[in-house]
Amino acid sequence: MRLKNLIAALTAAAIISPAAVYAQDDTVYICAYYNDSGALVDAKKFNENELKDVLDSLAPEDAAKAKLFQWSDTLQPVGELIVSDYTRGAGNVLANMESTFKAPNVTAEMHTAGFWHNKKNCSTEIIMTEKEIADFNRAVLDTPATYTNDLAAVEGTYNGTELAELNANFESPAGLFLNGKAVEESYYEAIRENIRKSPVTDNMPYRFGFAVNRTVMKAYPYEDYLSDDPTDPEWDNLVSAAIAVNEPLVLLFTTADGKFTMARSQCCSGWVPTADIGFCKDKAEWEKYINPDKFLVVTGEKVYLEPSADADLNEKMLTMGTVLPLVTKDTGSVSFRLPWSNYVVKMPARNEDGSFYQKDALIPANRDVNVGYLPYTSANVVTQAFKSLGNRYGWGGMMNAQDCSSYAREVYRCFGFELPRNTTWQSAMPADVTVMSEMTDDEKKAVLDTLPAGAILIFPGHEMLYLGEDNGLYYTINDVSSLVSPEQPGVIIRPRSVVVNDLSTLRANGTTWLTNLSHAVVIK
Repeated sequence: MRLKNLIAALTAAAIISPAAVYAQDDTVYICAYYNDSGALVDAKKFNENELKDVLDSLAPEDAAKAKLFQWSDTLQPVGELIVSDYTRGAGNVLANMESTFKAPNVTAEMHTAGFWHNKKNCSTEIIMTEKEIADFNRAVLDTPATYTNDLAAVEGTYNGTELAELNANFESPAGLFLNGKAVEESYYEAIRENIRKSPVTDNMPYRFGFAVNRTVMKAYPYEDYLSDDPTDPEWDNLVSAAIAVNEPLVLLFTTADGKFTMARSQCCSGWVPTADIGFCKDKAEWEKYINPDKFLVVTGEKVYLEPSADADLNEKMLTMGTVLPLVTKDTGSVSFRLPWSNYVVKMPARNEDGSFYQKDALIPANRDVNVGYLPYTSANVVTQAFKSLGNRYGWGGMMNAQDCSSYAREVYRCFGFELPRNTTWQSAMPADVTVMSEMTDDEKKAVLDTLPAGAILIFPGHEMLYLGEDNGLYYTINDVSSLVSPEQPGVIIRPRSVVVNDLSTLRANGTTWLTNLSHAVVIK
């Protein structure tokens, strides 16, 4: 049994309820649970008798690898076991959660992934293989109602003149603000002119490329954020989708000022800053790089490169689910550093003329990354979801953040999935979808009782990842923008964070999230 499986087995088999009480003379141990990169995921307590039952079931060479520590204020290691900064702090995981603010009915334990790992609906069994996930992605592309883009199938040319005219003739959005002042019509007319004067022809070849920075796609080519409230600059309905570093794109024409390019990603179409794109010379070059044999997946909520004199690499942000080609042969010095204790990856980059190329970059071994996709299990989905707990909300990916559906997309990307962009399109996936719109609350609870942790729950305008039931309440983790105040019914509040809450939460119409559930989506 590999070490990560051993730790998972110890965690699953030996954890007791946080409410359990040990006798004073019990020796209490802690088991630290890590991901593949060595970052602490969770820590759980159990007594010596429980430990013996688990270790007796393991081969001696596996039992000797258990990372066990005696429970104390300083969390001193027991025996000749590995000591690290991660394990030194493991005993304080739950204590730290006591200090966080929480939604009603949420305890400190519920703010840890391990609490939900212990539920019967959370399993370490593989749900789908990598081939099955690839087949599912193909089926999503073949389902028109998902509105996904099969980028690899794009060939030939398009009429740029017609497309530019079509995009320039948009109706000015009403009620938007810039720097607290109403956006004037001249602002939108400048956008139209920038599109109309684009260098287009009737017969233009499609271009192909990759995002060289984490960026966003917008409905129109403009640089600002346009808010729907003069006092709230942190919401722009015209932001369409987040684009990850190294995400493949099909590229169309560029605006007259050269600052924006119309693009298609797998999940969306819109305008992307040209400076964030590396343009391949042709489709053949693009195809050469879209499916690397060996790759690294960012499994942390955000991973940053080290400071560097190279502006392309200096503290570059990589978001969860980002995939980068992995270098497997020693390349010598990388940016004036030997690659010891680092991964070497191929980072997308852009020449001065905009053309795409790759440069070697170092990602320290301590970063939350994985060689290849993570195994798709409900326990792993929960683990990934909790890595973003408390992160801010950002509509369409604005402010380097996620909204509810992009949060789910990034979690599922870690397993190799490419989900549609929004809630409606995700509910149309060729998955195990239960339509709940006409069900009573009791009927919906009966459905929830059958769902695995990590299932996608949807009601119009929002989606959540299901965690499980506790004391008759049903819990989710989700990136939520607004809801009704539990203290002042009828008053809208804005968490704008990834939070744990239960389905008794109220919507603006005065009914619960449970009552409003319309779909449950299980990808299997």
